[in-house]
Amino acid sequence: MTEAIEQSGIPPLRMFLVEWAAVIEIERFPDTARELRRAAYLAQIAEDPEESRRYVREAGDIVRAAHRAVGG
Repeated sequence: MTEAIEQSGIPPLRMFLVEWAAVIEIERFPDTARELRRAAYLAQIAEDPEESRRYVREAGDIVRAAHRAVGG
């Protein structure tokens, strides 16, 4: 909201709403939300960089799918 006011424009507000809608889309499906949290956690604790990247990609796939679902 602050950015929208400072910039005298709607784009920052729209970006916030799209991000929020994607979070809601993920949380609507408990299994998907659990998968996202698991992938994010495993990416952080992975000892092998390739394994970490695999989990980051998995988390990214979930977030991108949520964005597509909400039209963002």
